[in-house]
Amino acid sequence: MLKNKFFWALIIFVLTGLPRLYRITNPVADWHSWRQADTAAVARNFVKDGFNLLYPQSDSFLALNEQGLANPNRYFINEFPFYNAVVAGVYKLWGINETYARLVSVVFSSVGAVALYLLTLKLFGQKIALVTSLFYALNPYNVYYGRVIMPDPVFVSLGLIGAYLFLLKPWGVVSAVVFALSLLVKPYAIFLLPLLVYWGKWKPKAMAMWGIIAFVPFILWRIHFANHPEGSFASTWLLNATNIRFSGAFFRWLIFDRMNRLIFATGGFVLLTIGILNSYQDRKRLGILTWLLSIAAYMTIFAMGNVTHDYYQLPLVPVGSILVAFGFWQIIDSAKTSWHRLINSAVAVSLLLLSLAFGWYEVRGYFNINRPEIVAAGIAVDALTPKDALVIAAYNSDPAFLYQTNRHGWPDGVNLEDKVRAGATHYVSVNFDNVSEYLAGKCKTVAKTGQYIIIELTGCL
Repeated sequence: MLKNKFFWALIIFVLTGLPRLYRITNPVADWHSWRQADTAAVARNFVKDGFNLLYPQSDSFLALNEQGLANPNRYFINEFPFYNAVVAGVYKLWGINETYARLVSVVFSSVGAVALYLLTLKLFGQKIALVTSLFYALNPYNVYYGRVIMPDPVFVSLGLIGAYLFLLKPWGVVSAVVFALSLLVKPYAIFLLPLLVYWGKWKPKAMAMWGIIAFVPFILWRIHFANHPEGSFASTWLLNATNIRFSGAFFRWLIFDRMNRLIFATGGFVLLTIGILNSYQDRKRLGILTWLLSIAAYMTIFAMGNVTHDYYQLPLVPVGSILVAFGFWQIIDSAKTSWHRLINSAVAVSLLLLSLAFGWYEVRGYFNINRPEIVAAGIAVDALTPKDALVIAAYNSDPAFLYQTNRHGWPDGVNLEDKVRAGATHYVSVNFDNVSEYLAGKCKTVAKTGQYIIIELTGCL
């Protein structure tokens, strides 16, 4: 049995990793590149500018905090930079290459899938565990976000590892350490806590020790975070900006669009619904319903964040995969004869395949590089400007373009005179707009092609 378990764990690890290698060499210019760029920049700057876990730095001087405070040190003090540090360590060994950063995410995603398999195997047996893991491994939405340069797949995987370790030994030290790390990477890991409490027994001393290990590092990090407001980004809007919570748009976006269309993609949504209806029949299954309700609370509390960003629903995928497996086997096991079982099996498999097919249809465009000119312009800036140049990469405040230049600077083109006074030396644009024409008429043009223009700002503004 043990050998069989490890065999399937290896299969799941490989099955999870392989599809996430699709377009793994993409530059940081695909879907949600704005978020990936800042994360990748922190890792790169750990190598270029010095490693300091307490003071991670992005490439951008642009102030993102709610108070509008200047950020002259380019601090990016939000989630604890565990993922960035791991990527930086890989960069130190093999050189700076975004493919390695994506591979780190792939490895974490694959280990997380194995943890989910082992967790469901322990709770529900092999057949539930295999369908859960299969759906989790191959779900197109999860495939894309399992290879992005973002902390989100890492915190989800750490949460799954921590949950499995907790299941093996409730209130154990090792599970507390892993949960603490997940919480540091993304505080949304806190929404796993109701599940852990449900599984755990009342042991006050063990619970207190577990809580200290799990939460003290996070509290210390948040104190450090609060002491550097200039290095944070605005986040209160994530809660309920525009009063969207419980509005028609809230339900439409999260249930109809994200869950039905994007993540579970019709077929999986049917299986999910059936699974929910079978999730309160015994104590073990009731734990999964508790998990789902906790994620629903997360989506409700951070209403605008979940409506705005589709990757905010990543924590839903593990518990959703278990519920899909519940629904899959409920259809099959409800058959009364062999003939009925054959028909029901065909229906269940068809719904699963339909989900994967529709999901791929929705997600396939995420891998595209829609603005390849920012990559070409970035390569040119890196080749033609001094290493210490400060660059204005005008791209509507999106740092993806600035990241491509391998320089520090600003991702917007407003208040140019102020930026020059702050040290800006070059302006690069992929939009031949009035600003580019004005600067080209006053300043030295370093390079101009049909895709981009690079202008030296020194002494002309």
